[in-house]
Amino acid sequence: MGWFSDLISGGVDKVVEATGKAIDSIVTSDEERLQLQNALIAIQLKAKLDSDTLAANTEVKLEEELTKRLQADMSSDDALSKKVRPFSLVYLLLVVSLLAVTDGNLAWGTWAFHVGAEYIDLFKALLLMVFGFYFGSRGLEKIAGIVWGKKG
Repeated sequence: MGWFSDLISGGVDKVVEATGKAIDSIVTSDEERLQLQNALIAIQLKAKLDSDTLAANTEVKLEEELTKRLQADMSSDDALSKKVRPFSLVYLLLVVSLLAVTDGNLAWGTWAFHVGAEYIDLFKALLLMVFGFYFGSRGLEKIAGIVWGKKG
């Protein structure tokens, strides 16, 4: 699911593996060994399921908090709080665009213009996020409005 569940389940895997080795050195009967190994595998699977569930719930809570923050900004009477995020976005895009255009293109005597590969990857990621957030969420609002009969 993510780094959080990997961290938890990775720790559980190491504990189960170490416990299995200890059991192998103590238990002499094959039947007892198999029963203990099955019990350990069940514990391991339950821990992985719990960590995945916890990670998913944490991600949902983070998204809900972000939505609440955006709603609080927009419902505020203070004009500055409504404009901080858009102004920050515009500023950062201008700075990154300026750097992308001027980086390596201001040398004297050369007329070749190029944009570095690192900037192209950055612009791809930014465009995907911006279009996904602004236009994707707006499209979902319109679809929901059509389905539930509300204006969007």
